[in-house]
Amino acid sequence: MTTQQPGCSVSLNIQTKFIFSTSGSESSISRHNEAIQQLGLNLVYFTIAEPVTPEGYAALVRSPIARGAAVTGRGGLKSTIIPFLDQVEPLALKTQAVNTIVNNEGRLYGYNSDAIGLKTALTKGIEASGLEIHTAVIYGNGGVSGVAYHVLQELGIDVSMTGRDQKRVQEKKKQLGLEHIADFDGPYNLVVDATPVSSNPDFLEATGLSKLLDSCKMVFSHNMPEKDNKTNYLEKYCADKKLYFIPGKWMYNAQLAKQYRLLFEGCHKPDGSPISEQDILETWKVR
Repeated sequence: MTTQQPGCSVSLNIQTKFIFSTSGSESSISRHNEAIQQLGLNLVYFTIAEPVTPEGYAALVRSPIARGAAVTGRGGLKSTIIPFLDQVEPLALKTQAVNTIVNNEGRLYGYNSDAIGLKTALTKGIEASGLEIHTAVIYGNGGVSGVAYHVLQELGIDVSMTGRDQKRVQEKKKQLGLEHIADFDGPYNLVVDATPVSSNPDFLEATGLSKLLDSCKMVFSHNMPEKDNKTNYLEKYCADKKLYFIPGKWMYNAQLAKQYRLLFEGCHKPDGSPISEQDILETWKVR
C-alpha cells in the first residue's frame, strides 16, 4: 500500500518499520524519505504532529513497527524521556539529552548525536574565522544547552549560562549537576543560542541578549528557519552587526550522519553491502 506524508508518498508492507520524529517540515520529511528509499530500505520516516508525553512516545517507539526515533527539544522531551528508556549512553546521561532512540527487539537505547554535530560546527567555525575563542555564554535553557556546555568545556573554552528566565537557567544547571560552578562576567567571545530567536525577532529584545550579542565576536544557533525558506533573524542580525555567524546546518549535517549510522546499524543495501557513513552523506546530499 502507499501512504502520504506531507510532500511525499511512500510504499508500505507488513515488514515496513518506522522511524518516528517529534518534528519535521514538509521539505525535511520528503528529504528523509527520499534518501531512505534511495538506499533501498524498507523504512519510513514519520512525524508525530500532536504534542506527546515522554511515556507515550517511548511506548510508540517500543512498538514492533518501530525501528527508532528522533527526539527534538520540544517540551523538554530530550530529557524527560530518559527514564522510559532501557539503556542510555553515558554522554546522553551527562548532557541530559537524548535525541536518538534505537529499538532493538523491543528494548530502547538512547543516544546523543547533537554533541558531535555541535563540536564539528564550532571547530569548523573557529578555524574558518581565525578568531581566538576563549570564553562563551549559553543563552537560554533549550535542549541544546546541556550539550553545548559539555562540548565547550571539551574544547577548552570557559563557559557560563544565562537567559531571560534565571530561575529556569538555574534549574537547568541543577539538572546538569552544574549548580556549584560559578559563572563569570563577560564580555564573551562566543554566544551559543538555545532559544527560538532565529525564528522570532521578538527574542532579540529578550533580557540581556542584545548586550551579549553586541559585545561578542561569534554567534552560533542550531535553529534553521531558512530550511523552509523563512528568514533567519539571528543570522540577519549578525550580518548587520558584522558578527561571525556559525549556521545550524554545520551542526545538523554532522549529527544527522551519526544519527542514521545508529538507526541503520545492521541494515544492508539491496546488494547486501552494509550502509556506510559515505552512503548516508551522499543520499542526504550533505556537504
